[in-house]
Amino acid sequence: MTLRPQYVIDERGKRRSVLLSIREYQELLESAQDVIDADLIDEVKDDPRAPWSDVKAKRSRGRRR
Repeated sequence: MTLRPQYVIDERGKRRSVLLSIREYQELLESAQDVIDADLIDEVKDDPRAPWSDVKAKRSRGRRR
């Protein structure tokens, strides 16, 4: 991905904001989401799994209360 940002500068010439095209912005968001997803996968990859029938039964018991 190649970003071509434009900057909004203040009266002193300091960069204060960044302008990106919609396409660049969407690509940046997708890349950030990929990193977040990878971190979540790493977090749960070694967690024990429960069969769906057990999860479903627990949900059913919780609704009766």
